[in-house]
Amino acid sequence: MFSKNRFLLFFFMFFTITLFAQKPNRGEIGIFGGGAYYLGDVNKIPFIKTKPSFGAFFRHSIDTRFNLTGSFVYAKISGSDAESKNAYYISRNKSFSHSIYELSSKLEFNFIPFIAGDKKTKYTPYTFAGLAFSYTTNAYTNYLFSIPFGIGYKYNLTEDFIIGAEYSMRKTFTDKLDFPEEPYIPGSKQQNYAANSDWYSIFGIYLAYKIKYRMKCPAFD
Repeated sequence: MFSKNRFLLFFFMFFTITLFAQKPNRGEIGIFGGGAYYLGDVNKIPFIKTKPSFGAFFRHSIDTRFNLTGSFVYAKISGSDAESKNAYYISRNKSFSHSIYELSSKLEFNFIPFIAGDKKTKYTPYTFAGLAFSYTTNAYTNYLFSIPFGIGYKYNLTEDFIIGAEYSMRKTFTDKLDFPEEPYIPGSKQQNYAANSDWYSIFGIYLAYKIKYRMKCPAFD
């Protein structure tokens, strides 16, 4: 059986090999802060019960169009039937609150050619997608995989600093992020729907510092 530890090792080996196989010698290191919310059986409306999120990232420029980014994000998510306007959910009266610690690797595409710190390429909107592995404080789903994807905008604030904003969704493969699946008993309130996977969103602004470095991989030279 493919253990979680082996997956983590494979995940970071893949990210490192991909990163150091690239020729350009520029990148960014930054910090991120914003919010997070959850979508699932307890909440179906975006931005309801938004909680804080923050993290750090390293972005490597493959060229002026593509970037590879590795990041760590902490986020808190919660949901409560008591805040619903639906009488069924209010009577069910379920609630939860969890912390998420996420590691991700994402490939970004700039819609406009962009070089960090270059005055000739002041800004660009971009899109991205990747893979993420998270640890949660939910006792029923401690570890989960997800597919992060979203949009962003970045701007060369100075020759050294870049400011930006991102909005992203995480497609998970579990319906137990809010509470465990329970067998339906006639006459009781159904807890969740196994066919519906839970989602969560992370969004906010970031500040990054441009760095230059020498990167060589003999296997690819």
